[in-house]
Amino acid sequence: MGRRQGPNAPGVAFVTGAARGLGNAVAVSFAKEGARAVVIVDINDEATMNEGKAKVEAHGAECLAIRADVTNEADVKQAVQKAVEKFGRIDYAANFAGIVGPPDSIINLDVDKWRKTLEVNSTGVMLCTKHELIQMMKQDSLEVETGRPPQRGAIVNCASVNSLQSMPGTGPYTASKHACYGITKTAALEARSHGIRVNAVSPGFLVTKMVEESVLEGDVADVRGMAMWKTFEARQGRSAVHEEIGDVVVLMCSPRMSLVVGQNLFIDGGFTINEGDS
Repeated sequence: MGRRQGPNAPGVAFVTGAARGLGNAVAVSFAKEGARAVVIVDINDEATMNEGKAKVEAHGAECLAIRADVTNEADVKQAVQKAVEKFGRIDYAANFAGIVGPPDSIINLDVDKWRKTLEVNSTGVMLCTKHELIQMMKQDSLEVETGRPPQRGAIVNCASVNSLQSMPGTGPYTASKHACYGITKTAALEARSHGIRVNAVSPGFLVTKMVEESVLEGDVADVRGMAMWKTFEARQGRSAVHEEIGDVVVLMCSPRMSLVVGQNLFIDGGFTINEGDS
């Protein structure tokens, strides 16, 4: 058998939360790995959407930017429809829209803020997975290597190290990410007989706009926020960059990962297995 040649991800990618930050890095990784088209879906303003689109297009992929709220089922359904109208199918989906939620203890939690966190991080993932699966079940398989099973599509949901563990003040976020992985496991079992794989990734600690706004800014940012973040990075072993997550997502979507179903891959430098002080 000869060496493998060609792109790792030649199909169409559909990425939510992709106008900026981690989601955009995932979209860019698909473009770098040969995706013929990338759809970025986000709730951000037009200028941010255009900036994210340009970053994807800089790597040779055609890009469609769609403004949508992942907590609104009509928006999600329409985003999938627009992607298919433009490119014919969705081969890879990465659901990366999310929020941190309020940094409050359980006894001080505002129930509306709790609900908002669960809506975006859990209900949003469910709605996106639902409509991505509906589309993928309609389409033919990608071309795969001889001996590999057909793959109609692959979905990767963004969980978190908080899908395994927790820390004080992260109740809504932790609950939402546990739910995200629960959704992933159920969808994986329901989809595998259709030639569709569903998995999750759990990124470690890297600075995103979401983190900057919720952890590293505000009255205590200079002292408590930065000190906490440095502790996290020390346990992780080093600082991480967005591309390290994006590249793994592309790999998880590849037909080469054909037996990987319903998994939650921790991309955290060893953070979750590090039970010592550093």
